[in-house]
Amino acid sequence: MEDLAALVAALGTERFGSALMDVLHRRAGADMCSAFVVTEGRAAVLVAESTDRDASAFARLASLRYAQRYWRRDVAGLMTLGRAHRKVQVLKRPASSIRDMEYQHECYSDGDVVERLALYRHGMPSIIASAYRARSGGPFAPRHLAAFAEVAPLLHAIIIQHARAGAGVPKVPGDPAPLAAALARLAGLSAREAAVAAFLVSGFPIREIASLLRVTEATAVTYRRRAYSKLGVGNRGELRRRAMELS
Repeated sequence: MEDLAALVAALGTERFGSALMDVLHRRAGADMCSAFVVTEGRAAVLVAESTDRDASAFARLASLRYAQRYWRRDVAGLMTLGRAHRKVQVLKRPASSIRDMEYQHECYSDGDVVERLALYRHGMPSIIASAYRARSGGPFAPRHLAAFAEVAPLLHAIIIQHARAGAGVPKVPGDPAPLAAALARLAGLSAREAAVAAFLVSGFPIREIASLLRVTEATAVTYRRRAYSKLGVGNRGELRRRAMELS
């Protein structure tokens, strides 16, 4: 019970995401996790975490894209949420079952995610919380599903209290794709230079940018230097101001 006690103790703080990840890793073998709040038909990211530091950037970006682009296209998820008025509902979704190829690619394949377990509870607000398995570990075992289903009602109660606490919830950076496209078009940056610059504006550290682009950190630094030179800026603050001028 120590993991659940630590999760309760982290309510309303920036430690909550890592504490939730610890619970889902210990109890259900999860490699990544996410949690979303749905209010007035809009989803917002509450938690996006990974047990692997190198995968943390993907967890954040995939969660953001799911909230902004795909949760309304996730038909199985919407149907499950629609049934979750009186109690928490649990859904298992292998990546291979998703027919929306864009959604499958950006939220599963890009991060080598093979399967997702999600809890749904309709309410004010509604909550969607998920555990993910990396391809290297294979799909969730039956014992994982049983453990997830057993703890799901309690997790929902804790997550919704964290959502209502509000002030301690970390802000997930914005999707850098539109800005990257604008920088490439308007400032003559290469695709990689524009991507690095856009990730920097969105708040990602250079280590996570390198992981997302699947290049070395030294290569990401080189792209940053070239982007700064072409944009006539010398630091991240100046980059943000220049990006606002161009976007």
